[in-house]
Amino acid sequence: MHPLVRDLYKRAITVGRDYPHPEGIEYVRRKWKEALRNPENCKLIEGDSSPEVANVNERIIRKAVGRGRYVIREMEGTIQLKKYRTMRRRYGEGVDADGEASRIGQSLRDFVK
Repeated sequence: MHPLVRDLYKRAITVGRDYPHPEGIEYVRRKWKEALRNPENCKLIEGDSSPEVANVNERIIRKAVGRGRYVIREMEGTIQLKKYRTMRRRYGEGVDADGEASRIGQSLRDFVK
């Protein structure tokens, strides 16, 4: 296995620990293994072992790893959105700016009287 691909898988597993799915890390591990083993995701040139073919294969691998890194960033975005929604649900909508302004105005009017 190419070192970049191995590093990509490790990153995916690390990020996948917080992935919001009922199966959690097992779902992420299964999906990433399927993706890495699928030959359609990275079509290498086989047969000739010349330097030109090796360079082309290296570019193909790097391009596929770049797509994998994009997927990891999307996973991170999904995780952050899930955490944000959970915090918002747990602690409410936040500060009510209009209500707060009216309360401050009422306090000032009461103070002036």
